[in-house]
Amino acid sequence: MTLKLVTVNVWRIGKFEQLFRKTKFFNWSLASTPASRLSHLVPDYWRGSASLGSHILTNSTRWRNDSRGFDQFEWLRDLRAFGGSQARSRARQLIESWIDNNHNWRADSWQPDIMGQRVANLIFCYDWYAPSAPEDFQTKLTRAIALQARCLALDWSRLYDQTAQLTALKGLFVGQSALGAKPEDLAALIALVLSLVDKVTQADGGHNSRMPDIHLKLMRDLVEIRNAASSSGLETAAQLDKKIAQMASICRMWRHADGRFARFNGAGSMTIETIEETLARVGQRGKVLQKAPYSGFVRISSGRSTVIMDSGSPQTSAAITGYGTLAFEFAVGQNLLVINPGQTATDRNLHRLLCSTKAHSTLSIDGQDSSNPDENRVAKVSNVEIGPAEGGLLAVATHCGYEPSHGILHNRHLFLATGGGNLRGADILEYTGAPGEIPRLATVRFHLHPRVTAAMLRNQRVLLKIQGNRAGWVFRSNAATTLDNSLFFDGQNRMNCQQIVVNLALADLRTLGSKTIKWAFTRSDAD
Repeated sequence: MTLKLVTVNVWRIGKFEQLFRKTKFFNWSLASTPASRLSHLVPDYWRGSASLGSHILTNSTRWRNDSRGFDQFEWLRDLRAFGGSQARSRARQLIESWIDNNHNWRADSWQPDIMGQRVANLIFCYDWYAPSAPEDFQTKLTRAIALQARCLALDWSRLYDQTAQLTALKGLFVGQSALGAKPEDLAALIALVLSLVDKVTQADGGHNSRMPDIHLKLMRDLVEIRNAASSSGLETAAQLDKKIAQMASICRMWRHADGRFARFNGAGSMTIETIEETLARVGQRGKVLQKAPYSGFVRISSGRSTVIMDSGSPQTSAAITGYGTLAFEFAVGQNLLVINPGQTATDRNLHRLLCSTKAHSTLSIDGQDSSNPDENRVAKVSNVEIGPAEGGLLAVATHCGYEPSHGILHNRHLFLATGGGNLRGADILEYTGAPGEIPRLATVRFHLHPRVTAAMLRNQRVLLKIQGNRAGWVFRSNAATTLDNSLFFDGQNRMNCQQIVVNLALADLRTLGSKTIKWAFTRSDAD
């Protein structure tokens, strides 16, 4: 499971020091009493992909296009999943080749977070590929691990990103643990981890970026640290267990019945299998939060229907930021109706489009994003409420993203009727009297899952059919309703889909003081 990493200005290291590190004197300065074996093995929790392992074996070097992904050695699990002596031999060959080609320091392959991932993966998979290897291979490998662990001790804090620092610390901890470090040294590293975790997460356990995929990646790092601590006989801190449990609760909140995360802020790259195996380490069952007040998400469910809404302010400093404030997703059982398209990192222009407000199931004014950091305009969310209402459940939130530009507050009300057969919404635009552009048009978009087909009916109604389901849904609104094309990304797989577009003229908003777009999704057998 490899995430795309930022490639520039990720860590602090001067040009002179880079030159020194490329000499033999740098490795000499890190030398210590050589070890020929690891002190003990650290078991691995995670599965690889046998199909990817087969690809590695049958496609020579073509699979190594992403060199940074290769340098993290996540592919060891894929070869292990494929299994057999050929896969084991290939793993050793690739490891030895990497050591021979990287025995001197390199800025790219020795970047601390990449190195931390690599050291951890080499150790986690060690008992599969190494014990039956020749003695000289084991000695070379162990010395390479020890050298990189000592380098991690120097460099982990040089990373600008604190989440990346935690990945580097994970490699340092796992490496030190396997090499037989003193318990007090390991305990000190655990203390550093806990301190950093508190800095990169909210009080409710959510990652500061509000990005589900980054959140899960950090959670996996913490589970691996806990695993290594346990294998060393070190009693893990209660705070670490508590944080992992908190993070798991947030994961369950984001998760639809089909096993995937709601597509907020770049979610979509994590497979169902990755999410499943991660949660399995902390218990699949647990409390599903209705509200994460610090992370900024709410969830309401009734019957087989679930609505998840982004009720937080965007983190404009995050690597992937979606300006979809108050966007929601709506699912019935394992069938998704209303979604957000997700994101892709392969096309920069498309990536920017998918971050925009109109690429989310929420409201925009005059085609503008609800946040624009270049204009010092960020949608701050307030008045978030969730709870029972007559006949169902109600979620309410407000954001001020359009107040600097248009003098407008956006209030969204989502009501899910008992039994889940009716979802009603109201998008209320309130003029605050603040100066700004005179608003012309409000647009509410509802992006539909590719398995949903939509057809216009009379009286601003839309008939929705879910592939393989007899029962349909009917959408209605009090404003002009049309259908348009949209896109959906499942990982990097691009699919065509549809969207419902509702437009309301705002020329008289300042005179009236407020205007409301009302809409509803009603199951056709409950209509």
